[in-house]
Parts: sequence; structure tokens; C-alpha cells
Amino acid sequence: MADAVLGKNEVDIADVVEGQERGILPVSNFVFMTFLLCCLIMLADGFDNQALNWVSRSITDEWGIERAFITPVLNVSILGWMTGSIGFAMIADKLGRRNSVIVAVLLFGLFTLMLPFARNLWELGALRFLATIGVGGAMPMAIALISDYTKAKNRGLAITMLYLGYTAGSSIGGFLAAEMITALGWRSVFYLGGGIAVAIALVLYLFLPESARYLLVSGGSREKILGYAKKLRPSANYSADTVFVINEQKKVAARVPLKHLFSDGRAAMTTFLWFAFGFSFFTHFFLSQWLANLLTDYVGTADAVRTQSLFQLGAGFGFIFGYLIDKKGIPVMTWTNLLAVIPVAAIGFMVDSGTTTLMALSLISGILVLGGNIGTNAISGMIYPTFIRSTATGAAFAVARIGAILGPLIAGYLIYIEMPIQWIFLMGAVPMIPAGIACWLLSRSVELPKDGKSVMGRGH
Repeated sequence: MADAVLGKNEVDIADVVEGQERGILPVSNFVFMTFLLCCLIMLADGFDNQALNWVSRSITDEWGIERAFITPVLNVSILGWMTGSIGFAMIADKLGRRNSVIVAVLLFGLFTLMLPFARNLWELGALRFLATIGVGGAMPMAIALISDYTKAKNRGLAITMLYLGYTAGSSIGGFLAAEMITALGWRSVFYLGGGIAVAIALVLYLFLPESARYLLVSGGSREKILGYAKKLRPSANYSADTVFVINEQKKVAARVPLKHLFSDGRAAMTTFLWFAFGFSFFTHFFLSQWLANLLTDYVGTADAVRTQSLFQLGAGFGFIFGYLIDKKGIPVMTWTNLLAVIPVAAIGFMVDSGTTTLMALSLISGILVLGGNIGTNAISGMIYPTFIRSTATGAAFAVARIGAILGPLIAGYLIYIEMPIQWIFLMGAVPMIPAGIACWLLSRSVELPKDGKSVMGRGH
């Protein structure tokens, strides 16, 4: 692919990324290594994100308190994720993806290591809140960074493939945690998760690159940009006098960068994206926190936990939706969200049909709900220009946490008033309908890039 001729010795960085030379995979070795580093971020995020859920019963048993009393600690985790998502996103668009993600990973690693020393629920909640600020901040950074180095035609697939790391941490890590809790106690889970996160932060400090696109829009080091360009296209022989440019707004985020999400024709697509996230996360966390609890009376504790694990495993299929988004666009997510209503609602009506049926429905629900969430995450990393991409993905994650809070709360209320289980699952499935409608409206308000350049809302 020939670089666009923009002027004497000028090269568009988007053309460098789009024309990157393949290595052991269809992407450059430099991008592949960056992808693996981002997968490590997601792995640590997935493990630490679920750690408290795995050990909460052990904590309440040891401390001699009712299970319900730990609910505020679980909810404060969501508030921490929201704070981290938006806070680190705003920091990253000012200070860079690399530095921000290292701080985020180190933050949740260090505070996770401190969790075993909590002596009561107040201390546990405070430490967990601080840890989840880092958890919430790391994921959007990884998405933004890999978005900046991936070809436009493969961007959705690359972003969703990152979630294989998250799935490994949240599902496989759960099986490991179960053994550790039995043999070593609940504190060992936090020691492992925190230690892994700190080690990964060190690896990131040594090897993680900064985004070349970010360096250009923020006026960063020309030497670093040249070095990254040479790694992307070794045969291009870029020289020290090569001037790299970017066909985007060259500005650093303003004091309140959120305003850029609603300017220049982006108001409609931002609004629809947020609604899609919020409604789908309602169902996501409804099932994540209550599925095993609700099914225990029908299949027993062990099979209920296994059924829950299969739901989480559904996230591992998220890359399929990334591939389909690259090929067919945002309408893929419209149909994914709408179809998810069927298996989620069916769980409630099939509770007496046996473990095998419930496990199958749970896996299908996980593929459509969790995989669908991952597809929507990919869209958030594709439709915004570089200078606000971190802010946009972080803000979308933060808004999604509103649904994450409401879903479990409403489920708990429905259980408290003893609503029939069929209606509980039906009401948990319904939010996927407005999520699908929001994706349909989003598809009509924005076009995905096909050439590596930034996009604007159709109203721009």
C-alpha cells in the first residue's frame, strides 16, 4: 500500500498503520506484541474484577455476618469502575495511553494486595473502591491503544479478541480460585490477583508502547513516532526528516473533554451508544450476580455454579461479533441484542427441564449478552477520533455501570417480593430490546471507518 502524498517528506500515520507489514500474523510483529500486552491487562482485569464475587461467601462466613450485608461492598465496586472508567479516560487523553494504563494496573494491583488486611466491611469497601478505580480505568485504555494500531477493516475483531484475555481471567481464574479458597483461604485469591497485576504493570512499563496517533495529535516526541513507524513498516526506510501527520483534529482534550463527545455531529451517536451500553449491562449484571443464586434451588449449588461459569464463558465468543462488525457494521449488534431476549427469558421457563438444558441456555445467553457487550465495546473504540477516543470509551463504560447497578438491585427486589422465577428472568431479558433499538439508531447516525481515518456523526 502506497503512502498518501501530502507534501514533501510528509506521511499520514493512518497510511502507515493501514500499510503495516505482516509478521507471524496478518499484522506487524510490533502490533502483535502490543496486542499481547493489552491481553495481559485484560487478564488481570478479569481476575480482579471477579475476585470479590468468588470469595464474598467465605468472607461473610468467617466474619459471622449475613450474606446480604456484603451487598454495599459489591455495589461500591461498580462505583469504583465508573469512577475509574471516566477518570482515567480523561487523564489518558491528556497524558497518554501508556502512562495511564500502567498507573491503572498498578493501582488495582496494590490495593488488591491490601484487601486481605481488611478487618471489617467498611475497610473492605474502601479498599475495594480504590482497587476498582484501577480496574475500571485499565480496560478502556487497552481498547483505545489497540484501536490506534489496528487496520480499520480489522479493528472490531482486534478489540473483541482482547476479551479472550478477560475471559481467561474471569472464568478460568474462577476455577483456580475455587481450589485456592479450599486449600489456602479466601485471602490467597487477593494475594494472587494483586501480585499478578503488579507484575504485569512492571512488564508494561518495560515494553508497552505509546500510541503513535496520540503522540501526533498531542504534539509528542517525533523520535518516538519515527521509531514506531519503522517497526510498523520496516521496508519503508523512513528517515529522520520524515514528517508524520494525521488527518484528524490536532488538539489535546480540553479541561472538560466530555463536551467533545457531543460536538461536531457526535451528540446522536454518543447518546445512542450510551443507551445501548446501559440497557445491555442491566441484563449482563442481572445474570452475573443472580444466576447461580436463582438456580441453586433447582439444580443444586455445584451445578448452579457450573451453569454460571458457562454464562461467563460466553464472553470468549466475543471476537465473532468483532469479525461480523468489521464485515457487516453496527446492525450486527442490533440483532444480537434482540436475539438475546429469547434464551435469557427461556431460562426462567425451563428451570424444571434439567441441568443440561439450563447450561445450554446459559451458554447461549452468555454468548449473546456478554459477547454482545464486547461487540458494543468494540464500536465505542471505532467511531471516535483519536484525540477523544479514550474519553469516549471510558465515558461509555461509566454510563454502562448505571445499568450494572440497577440490574442486580431490581433483581434483588423481585426476589424479595417473591415474584415467580419465570417473570424474574423475563424482566431481566426485556432491557435487551431497547439495547437493540439503540444500536439500530446508532447505525443510522454514524458510519464506521473503512480507511483508518476518523469518523464523525452523519449530522456533522
